[in-house]
Amino acid sequence: MKLSSRSNLPFLVVLVLLAFAAIHVAAVQLGAHVPLSPWEPAIATEALRLDAGLPIYETDHATHLYGPLLTVLLAGVFKIFGLNFIAARVTMSLFAFALAISLSVILCREKSRACRAMAFLLFLGINFRTNLIVFSIQPDWAAAFFAVAGLCLWIARGNSLFSSSVSIALFIGATLFKQTSAAFALIPVVYVLLWKQPLRVRDLAVSVLSAMSIFLALATIRSLSPQVFHSIITIPAAIKIYPERALPVTVYLFATFPIFFVGLWSILRSRTLITETERWILSALAVLIPISIWTTCKSGAGDNSLLFAYLAMTALFVASQDAIFDWLRSLSNQRSFFAAAAIALAIFISFFIQFRHNLALLSVRHGDDKYDTAVEVARGLSGTVVSPQDPTVVYRAKKYLGRSLYFELDTHAVAGNWPTELPMSILQELQQATYVIAVRSYVPTPMFERSLQSIGFHQVSFSELENSAYTVWSKASD
Repeated sequence: MKLSSRSNLPFLVVLVLLAFAAIHVAAVQLGAHVPLSPWEPAIATEALRLDAGLPIYETDHATHLYGPLLTVLLAGVFKIFGLNFIAARVTMSLFAFALAISLSVILCREKSRACRAMAFLLFLGINFRTNLIVFSIQPDWAAAFFAVAGLCLWIARGNSLFSSSVSIALFIGATLFKQTSAAFALIPVVYVLLWKQPLRVRDLAVSVLSAMSIFLALATIRSLSPQVFHSIITIPAAIKIYPERALPVTVYLFATFPIFFVGLWSILRSRTLITETERWILSALAVLIPISIWTTCKSGAGDNSLLFAYLAMTALFVASQDAIFDWLRSLSNQRSFFAAAAIALAIFISFFIQFRHNLALLSVRHGDDKYDTAVEVARGLSGTVVSPQDPTVVYRAKKYLGRSLYFELDTHAVAGNWPTELPMSILQELQQATYVIAVRSYVPTPMFERSLQSIGFHQVSFSELENSAYTVWSKASD
């Protein structure tokens, strides 16, 4: 990355902005002791159930639609730190940092430390395009970490049976964090089909082993634990897909991530043969872009579903750094500066185009800063207290592990979307309760408030919770 100091300036500016933004997001989200989203307390409650020895996957109980390893990992965290959202977020963010470091080292192994630092910040910058999930307890980055580790080991395995077995185990582990990461196991198949000429049956058969191993693992889960299979495969598969979204999502993905085209252009203009690393990245793009677009078209999906595509697209740009900077060095000082400024602008657009959206996300919480006050109020209430919108409130107050409204809505979807009425499981919990702690969230659940009133609950005023997102509802006559 040795350019004139003038040509280096645009890159330095955009990388400083990336670093500053990453530090700011980390400080805000890791400093929040209250839930950032409705999914955090719901997922945490499942881990607490595991720690308490209660069943997670059962017929009359809805758990999250991610893989079971997320619950196992968080159960371990809470075993050590107690119910601590910050500890859970730090743990999950370590996978993002580990993946960003690993990819920057692998793709820049023969490059300067400046190139590795740039690659690290670019991979970490994907956070700004995926709803800031690096510092959340969602398993996307953990799944990506294990999937990429499995792929790298598969590429480097040679004829080692042990390495192949560990690689397959990593693919399966990634799938048991987030199911769509199983797509990484298809990359060896696509690589053989695209680049192994003449195509040999043996090469194709070996490449299929990783994908077949995931299929066999899921078949085993279905046989040994049908309820786990139902929760992690059957229910997510029933979520409605909107095919009409595919074109807008595709246009959005490519139009707002121009560094992909910079990396692609550098490969196309190169007079040398495509390197082995670039072949694997192109194979990954052929798999991960379609799967990311497909998952984004599902009901309720967010930008974090595009994570795998962004990883592959960023990897293409990072792998092309030598060609890009060789070209810049071949230009005159003035032309080099303007070309560097154009590429730096492409980087800026790619990672900061959602700036306003990210600012809004930084300010939202599931509930508000009166979380601890709501816990104290719940602790002082007599009778049965429940809080389906945030089960951790009542857990902290009463050690009661209740149901999660959001998981029940996912599990009892109608025509692939949330039902308009509360599922019977939630209704039964409400009917047995004396008090309900309701939580106003940026994810609206109007059917919940309607049902409270229809069952006979009325809102009770507490001065401590005035102007708060937390409200108390009672069946008792006050």
